Amino acid sequence: MDGRDVIADALAAHGIDTMFGVLGDGNLFIAESMMRNHGLHYVAATHEANAVCMADGWGRAAGRLGVATVTHGPGLTNTATALVEGVKNRTPLLLIAGDTPIADRDHLQNLDQHAVVAATGAGFEPVRSLTTLPRDIAHSIRRARSERRPIVLNVPLQLQWEQEVTPAPVFEVESVATATGPDPAALDIAVGILASAARPIVLAGRGAVAADAHDALVTLADRLGAPLATSLLGSGYFADEPGNLGLFGTLTHAGAQEVLASADCVISFGASLNRYTTDEGRLLAGKRVIQCDVDPARIGSTVPIDAGVTGDARRVAETIVEWLDAAEHRPSSFRSADLEASLAAFDPASAFDDLSRPGAVDPRTFTLRMDGILPTDRTVVIDAGRFMLQALTLPVPDPTSLITSHGFGAIGLGMSNAIGAAVARPNRPTVLCIGDGGFMMGGLAELHTAVEHNLDLIVLLYNDGSYGAEHIQLWRKDMDTKASLHHWPDFPSVLGALGAEVVQVADEADYERAAAAIEGRAPGRPVVIEAVLDPDMASSIMAH
Repeated sequence: MDGRDVIADALAAHGIDTMFGVLGDGNLFIAESMMRNHGLHYVAATHEANAVCMADGWGRAAGRLGVATVTHGPGLTNTATALVEGVKNRTPLLLIAGDTPIADRDHLQNLDQHAVVAATGAGFEPVRSLTTLPRDIAHSIRRARSERRPIVLNVPLQLQWEQEVTPAPVFEVESVATATGPDPAALDIAVGILASAARPIVLAGRGAVAADAHDALVTLADRLGAPLATSLLGSGYFADEPGNLGLFGTLTHAGAQEVLASADCVISFGASLNRYTTDEGRLLAGKRVIQCDVDPARIGSTVPIDAGVTGDARRVAETIVEWLDAAEHRPSSFRSADLEASLAAFDPASAFDDLSRPGAVDPRTFTLRMDGILPTDRTVVIDAGRFMLQALTLPVPDPTSLITSHGFGAIGLGMSNAIGAAVARPNRPTVLCIGDGGFMMGGLAELHTAVEHNLDLIVLLYNDGSYGAEHIQLWRKDMDTKASLHHWPDFPSVLGALGAEVVQVADEADYERAAAAIEGRAPGRPVVIEAVLDPDMASSIMAH
């Protein structure tokens, strides 16, 4: 048996059935063997960074380990930005990278691949021999899951052609230890603060979602008389619950701002309490803060807190409810019927004056109108850029249905995330929100991949003809914005040639055309709704 088949067998034995990649000398035979012998669903990207981002999006949408493969040398160096993004997002991911033959020191694509990977913050796992291969693969998968970051499995080319007479054994992935129960002393302090709070808020982040803590947190909020809120990565977690404030942070809607300002206590479950969630700390000013997290290193690492509890979010919340019940604690009156009715009646369109005019739409209005047009059962992927402050208000049915590519602040990664999510969830549409700069940088070429793989993809293209984050800085200082402006090609013509249907929305009448295109979209024909924006209008909106 050739080494390539040994490697393919070992990967397939761990349930790897989907892979994203760009083929080259160092990895093509592994991919071929997996496709031939194990029915691998292989999705070919046009660029190595995009392959890694596809695996990232697939993993987050599927709730499984995302897997990508690239060749040696430039194939690996091209993944650097995507690997950093995965590290910052704490995404478990396996990247199978070929390496040049050890004996060929003068190989054109030879370089220190370990050093390249180390610079990104990802982990590196070398395959030492065919004998150690099964353990090396199992260890890399365990590391990706337990360390919650990309791990690069480095496979020298010569191993793929070595002969293995006896099939190698398969090693099981070691289980990751689960969190223990909360410390009673820490819990006592936290419950004491909650019991004395008159206006508490229960905040859920990604850790609460991972712990399946929804019901426990709703029960706790009822027991406290507390409204519910989420961080960005908890979006949609309490969508159907009374007293839901929505996002806690810089994107808090106007109907919830007064409630958040008047609160006297926040208990956070699995949220990092970063600068965006806390609005640079302003949302926590004058409040007692309790932070619960499964990782003790994250407790109190971003803001001062009054109490910290280490443990699984669901288990901590259930224990707090038990203690409150034992103490016969009475709920506060903070979450009143009037508050719940006010939140339910809030209309986001009432929070701003629509600046749309013939030839250019207000991005806030565009987002609200598209929310009413798009299918409600959707996965939403949002690229980075100025437009995202509007796009991030697009509701999602649950937290797993929102995928952002904001960890490294790089634009252009969203299309690849969206393709990965669409492959993982073929039975529902994937909605990609992306700016024109990010689309030209990383989205245009991969649109072909969406067509080739028959994906149900709807793209909201926020086109202000500029690099918006740079435009607003020049605009604010009353400087010439010309350097930030771009005259892109005509998107309907270019994207139509790639197989997409494009509708430009420049005024009120165009929304009906957009709705018809989305309703009548054909399988494998992405629909692009291009919002025609004015860069000066967009800058004015952000400035206020």
